[in-house]
Amino acid sequence: MKNPVTTTKAFCDTDKKRANTKTSIIIILGIMAGIYSTIGCYGAQVAQLYSHNRLIASLVFPIGGILTTCCGGTLFTGNLLMSIGYKNGNISFRELLRYLFLAYIANFFGAIFLSVFVYLSGINNPELRDIIIDTAVNKVSLSPVSIIFRSILCGILVNLGAWLSYAGDDLNEKVLGVFFPNMLYYLCGFEHCIANIYFLAIAMFISRQITLPLFFYNIILSTIGNIIGGAFIVALGYWRVFVKESSD
Repeated sequence: MKNPVTTTKAFCDTDKKRANTKTSIIIILGIMAGIYSTIGCYGAQVAQLYSHNRLIASLVFPIGGILTTCCGGTLFTGNLLMSIGYKNGNISFRELLRYLFLAYIANFFGAIFLSVFVYLSGINNPELRDIIIDTAVNKVSLSPVSIIFRSILCGILVNLGAWLSYAGDDLNEKVLGVFFPNMLYYLCGFEHCIANIYFLAIAMFISRQITLPLFFYNIILSTIGNIIGGAFIVALGYWRVFVKESSD
C-alpha cells in the first residue's frame, strides 16, 4: 500500500490525464457510477427491511462504492480530490470545473435511471415502501445547518475512501479502503448528494410527501457540504501537508 506522500503526489500526476478525458467518456462513466452507487442505496433499504438493523444495512451499502472503484466509474464526490492537482498547478480551475460538472450531471441521471428501474420493477412490499418514504422524509426534514454539516462529514469520509482505494496496490486493499468509510457514513446518517438523488427520487415516485422543491432543498445543500468536506478539508489539507510541505 502506498504511503500518504506517494499517494497524494500520485493524484497530482494523474489529474492532468483525468482532466483531459473526452466528454463522452466522462458522461458514460459518470452515468455508470450514478447507477452503481445508488444500487448500494437500494440494497441497504432491502437489507434493513429483512434485518430491521441499520448496522446490517450499512454493511450492504458500500457495494456501490466498491463497484464504482473496481469496475470503473466517475463519481463526482470522489473526484473532488482533483483539487489537489489544481492547487499544485497540474490542471486549471476551468479543467477542474469541467470534469466535476460533467461527472455531477452524469451521476444525477444515473441515479435517476436507477430510481426509475427500481420503481418499475415493482415495490410491492408495504414495509419496504415505508422505509423508502421514511428515509426521504427524514432527509428533507433536516435543518439547513444539519444538512450542511452532515454532508461535510460525508464528504470527508467519501474522499478518504477514494484516497485509500487509490493508495491500495491490489483489489483487496482497494475494496477495504472503500468499504469502511462508506459503511460509516451510512451508519451515521450523513448526507451524500448523489445517494440522496436516489433516496429522494424513488420516494417521489411512490409518495406525494416529497415534492420537487424539497428534493432540490436537500440536494443543493448536501452538494455544497460534500464539496467543503472533500475538496477543501481532505484534498487541500493533504496538498498542504504532503505536497507543498515536502517541496518547500
